[in-house]
Amino acid sequence: MNRYPFRSSDTAHRLLVDEAIVVNFKTSFFYNLNPVGTFIWERCDGRHRLGEIVRALTEEYEVGEDEARRDCLEFIEGLVEQGVLAWSETPAPPEGERGPA
Repeated sequence: MNRYPFRSSDTAHRLLVDEAIVVNFKTSFFYNLNPVGTFIWERCDGRHRLGEIVRALTEEYEVGEDEARRDCLEFIEGLVEQGVLAWSETPAPPEGERGPA
């Protein structure tokens, strides 16, 4: 629950109302995310821990913590397997800042 999911540099996305379209450049595959998937995707920026994303889900949607954790982890792991997301043990630097050289 302390890892940080982040988007692969081989992807791009576009938000359309409450859904996201994600493209994986390596596979040329498009993902059409529903509103819950989009909610999770938007927080997979390398600055939100899995636990923080789960808490946000329970606050936004009527779902218990165990179910939110299970579903969120399954969703993220599925996208990790597809090369769309990855995990980090450390947070990404704030936007506009560079990490250590």
